[in-house]
Amino acid sequence: MSKERPPETLDFFIWTVEDVGLWLEEINLGNYRQIFKENGVNGEYLEGMSMFTTEQILWFIRRCHLKWGDFIILCKELRRIKVCFG
Repeated sequence: MSKERPPETLDFFIWTVEDVGLWLEEINLGNYRQIFKENGVNGEYLEGMSMFTTEQILWFIRRCHLKWGDFIILCKELRRIKVCFG
């Protein structure tokens, strides 16, 4: 993906870590871009989050220093692209 263009949502499950960072910017969660990069969060990881247990979700929130409200936004945006393109 180009660094200037947001990633194609149709193929979000094959996004690179950089693509995820661009998407975070697009949904106004760009302040998490670096920590997601440091933790290797790519499209495959985002896709797998739908199968996380409560314990795994809480670990992810702590690991990425997410505010609860921002995590809700992240989940809503993931659901939106899954419904639209999945």
